[in-house]
Amino acid sequence: MRKSLQKMAVVGAGLLAFSGIAVGVAQATPRQGADIPGKGTIQDCINWGNALQANGTIVGFACMEDEGGNSWMLTPDYAN
Repeated sequence: MRKSLQKMAVVGAGLLAFSGIAVGVAQATPRQGADIPGKGTIQDCINWGNALQANGTIVGFACMEDEGGNSWMLTPDYAN
């Protein structure tokens, strides 16, 4: 009986540790913002995204160019 309780305690502690890690990872995941449209080349989008990231407004971004190549959408990632 005593060994069973010890095993249950070890398993329970392992599960608590794993769930704590999972919660920590979920909280650290950035939140994606709404797409922001812009005009110009894809390099203009990248430059703007880098500037926003450098001053701490966002933590990451993605740029998508339209088919014509003269406008783009910047998708920002914000810290939670």
